[in-house]
Amino acid sequence: MNKLEKRILLTILIILVIIASMMIAFKYVESRQAEKLKENNIKEVISMGEEETQDNTENEEETNIENDSQENSDEPTEPIDQNQTEPVEPVTKNQTEPTENKTNNGTPYYIKVNYTQNVVTIYGKDSEGNYTKPVKAMVCSTGTATPKSGTYSITNKYTWRALYGGVYGQYSCRIVGSILFHSVPYTKNGDKSSLEYWEYDKLGTTASAGCIRLTVEDAKWIYDNCASGTKVEFYSDSNPGPLGKPTAQKISSYEEVRGWDPTDPDKANPWKNYTPTSETPQIVDSQPDETNNDNEKNENTDKSEVENRVTDDLIQEKP
Repeated sequence: MNKLEKRILLTILIILVIIASMMIAFKYVESRQAEKLKENNIKEVISMGEEETQDNTENEEETNIENDSQENSDEPTEPIDQNQTEPVEPVTKNQTEPTENKTNNGTPYYIKVNYTQNVVTIYGKDSEGNYTKPVKAMVCSTGTATPKSGTYSITNKYTWRALYGGVYGQYSCRIVGSILFHSVPYTKNGDKSSLEYWEYDKLGTTASAGCIRLTVEDAKWIYDNCASGTKVEFYSDSNPGPLGKPTAQKISSYEEVRGWDPTDPDKANPWKNYTPTSETPQIVDSQPDETNNDNEKNENTDKSEVENRVTDDLIQEKP
């Protein structure tokens, strides 16, 4: 074999090696693409499953009420996950149900919130089953995101609920979106001695981000007595209601006990055995100022016209 033949043979071998290398590289790339496609398909299936699970969980949360109204008030409450914080979302028109006649809807009570007078009035049934009998009035604090009209239904209930601004509310009942009935906010979850007493003194005025703030006694009454499905109507009237407007005690001057809501039925409440000293100003159950002080601390949650510092102030729910 002469030199020319050797060169030709060597060239052919080199070409064959190059072709084989290209085929191997092509198959490798094709294999990697197939694996990536398979991984993407698996991820899509997993994502669909997670979304379905999340949807089911949300549906369960909206339909299942925590029915722990029988619990002893002295028992510790469950810790709240910060993920439960309610965002403040203004109520939009598509959330508003048309106001309906106060006819029997299967629940014992019907609730009306006069947001300009900051009064909640509870109605019971008359002999014909209509909600015409006023049975209880409560002083409250509403806010800028409080619904101005419409009739809604109570859904979920929470013994403690995280609110906007890192605060918490006792005996919260969801009305619509991030709007809740709940107590005046607390700075610590489950700690009944961490009441924002300066906000308590604002009861009877517009002070929340949108939620309906109440005394613990009144918030617990709704929590215990108004079942899921109870209607809540919002309206405005210069007349506070058939039972008038209750007053709330001012507590900021009582440093020894002001960290507690004086209406809290907990046996550990220091107000139960509290005797003011001679230096302590006398408690006056006076009518609060109706003017909203924009410079005072507000409350549950994303503030574009919001409330309860939501926790109230939206879950968010608005404090």
